[in-house]
Amino acid sequence: MVGRRGKFGLKQFMSRAQAISFLALLFLAVIAALSRKVVVLITRLRNESFVRPLIYQSVVDIPDSIIFELDAVIVLGGGASKSVESPPIYTQERCDNAAQVVKKRREVEAFPKSGFNKGVNNGSTDLPVLCLSAGTAHVPQLLAKDGLPVWESTSSASYLQNEHGLSNLFVETTSYDTIGNAFFSRTTHTDVNGWRNLLIITNEFHMARTKAIFDWIFLLVEPRRGYNLSYLTSKNTGLSDDALRARSVKEKESLLSVEKFASRYRTMKDVYKFMTEDHALYTARKLVDRAKANPSKVSKALIVESYGGGLM
Repeated sequence: MVGRRGKFGLKQFMSRAQAISFLALLFLAVIAALSRKVVVLITRLRNESFVRPLIYQSVVDIPDSIIFELDAVIVLGGGASKSVESPPIYTQERCDNAAQVVKKRREVEAFPKSGFNKGVNNGSTDLPVLCLSAGTAHVPQLLAKDGLPVWESTSSASYLQNEHGLSNLFVETTSYDTIGNAFFSRTTHTDVNGWRNLLIITNEFHMARTKAIFDWIFLLVEPRRGYNLSYLTSKNTGLSDDALRARSVKEKESLLSVEKFASRYRTMKDVYKFMTEDHALYTARKLVDRAKANPSKVSKALIVESYGGGLM
């Protein structure tokens, strides 16, 4: 009887030991699996941060894989032009960089596998370049011989056409500030054309606020469109040191406002309501008041210079 109990106890002990061993092995297997996933995730994040930094400092820094994926290049307007062929010098720098990207895209080849030529392409096989901005609130509009406005984006497109021989060009002709640049380029062009992988180009003095605004407008919670944004910094060519310092102060102040807007307006409907009910450059009531008011003398000379005023 005792022998049977001893055998039974031994079997029970072995069953418990086996169960504990099984659970221990299962636990270790789960830990190992999770560890592998964590390692893969960390590696992926490291690779993505290495391969695709958010801001590139020159065209040569952009990997061929990123150039290959691009659907369009976006060039921000920089202020009043002295003629239709001559945007401000610092805007010409942006255009020159855009042309370099288009040339590099040609060299990458193998176009069919990318998002290349999505939407309208003006009959060209080149990477589309979208030039932004109607004008600025800081400097009077350049007028053509027929008395109609010459949009900033028109001047940039003219420069790209004449100086670099590009033809796959598009213009956004509604915006009068950087928020408008982002909003109208998305609603008028990129959403419609299916351009999702974008390279946004502006000068160093303008980049921090530009990135904050485009990240806000293009990565809204609703609607999501799967945008992938990269940025290219152009040199601060053509501005005096004093003008750059004055503009940098203004940019930092404006960036604080952008950060508040981005946290408050999280959907496209929210942004639209803000644009049409609160923004001084797109709200009917405020535009009417502005049109009736005496010309403003608030803009300082150095700030005006940084928007193309007085530059020859």
